[in-house]
Amino acid sequence: MSWLAAVCFIAGLAVIAGFYLEQNTRIHAVDFSGNYYTDSEDLADAIEPVSPVNELADSVDYTILFDTIRPLPYVNEISVSMNFRGRLTFIINEYEPMGLIVDGSERMYVSEDGILLPVVPGKAKDVPLVYGFRTSTPGDSLSGKAWNEMESFLTEAKKSTVNWSTLSELAWNENEGVVALSHENGVKLVFGHEQFSERLAHWELFYTDVITHEGIDSFRLIDLRFRNQIVTQQS
Repeated sequence: MSWLAAVCFIAGLAVIAGFYLEQNTRIHAVDFSGNYYTDSEDLADAIEPVSPVNELADSVDYTILFDTIRPLPYVNEISVSMNFRGRLTFIINEYEPMGLIVDGSERMYVSEDGILLPVVPGKAKDVPLVYGFRTSTPGDSLSGKAWNEMESFLTEAKKSTVNWSTLSELAWNENEGVVALSHENGVKLVFGHEQFSERLAHWELFYTDVITHEGIDSFRLIDLRFRNQIVTQQS
């Protein structure tokens, strides 16, 4: 048997052995990984009524297990892996906050697709404050023109460290579209309804080339809605 054939034969045996062990191993313990905002105890409590412990791996209905975990607010996607000792690990992919909705005294994070997420004590996320949207039940979604534009803006802003670090508060109105306050001195920035990638690029360039030299306190308003120009009001 040639060297290459021997390697292929051994690899094939490993795959077969792995499949056999996975199908015939009894589950002795359950772990969770990838979760940060979701407490492992909450995950364990969720699956307790249909716990797979002491079951053979190939007899478990994983769809039922996943369905018990998905209602937890931050849980997005779930997969599993198991080692030969029978330890089953649920791998949790969580929604990531991109803004903090401020609705009166209520605070709730929001992720892509407008998913509302509860604030978890001790696990704060440094994201812009977002005004003008109502909070409701965690897991519900924001929608409509205002949120679609705000989400598009936030998605583009996250791509640049300068943009993300210089914007502190955001809001939306029909006339001006997306409006922001700069992180320093609260200067009003108007981004409008569209072309956010281009307008954020203009803001980054303006911040780098002008504000770092003249100072943010030289301005009261910076309007980025116009093609090939930035309109400003001096302090």
